[in-house]
Amino acid sequence: MEILQANTQTIHKVVECFDLYRQFYGQESDRKACEIFLSERRANSESVVFYAQNSDGDVLGFTQLYPTFSSVSLRRDLILNDLYVHEKSRGQGVARKLLTAARDHGKKVNSKGLLLETDILNAKAQSLYESFGFERETDHYFYYLTI
Repeated sequence: MEILQANTQTIHKVVECFDLYRQFYGQESDRKACEIFLSERRANSESVVFYAQNSDGDVLGFTQLYPTFSSVSLRRDLILNDLYVHEKSRGQGVARKLLTAARDHGKKVNSKGLLLETDILNAKAQSLYESFGFERETDHYFYYLTI
């Protein structure tokens, strides 16, 4: 297995996995919209995508990072917005390797850290993140305004 950073020529490889990720969260399958969305993010340098690929070239999983900035620390932060591993590839260390790529990229671009959120009931993901070194925030509330 190798971890690769997607570029404008390879982002299409992630589309199927990205579509499955969205379906996991209750969205209808729409590969065309997924391809457009991912291609636009990559073309506009609005996100960084890493994907795991086996020796046959099959995509096993991906993660997508969005940059943000802290006015207080005057530094970049990265939002680890998406992390998904194909069902058939779970339990093989794919997610951990993708997290490692995300962390290494953060170091490379001098990011202060990685921020993520996960469902309160997603104990498997919480266990993975905590075993990787993520710490649950206890001193902040996050709010959301639907527009």
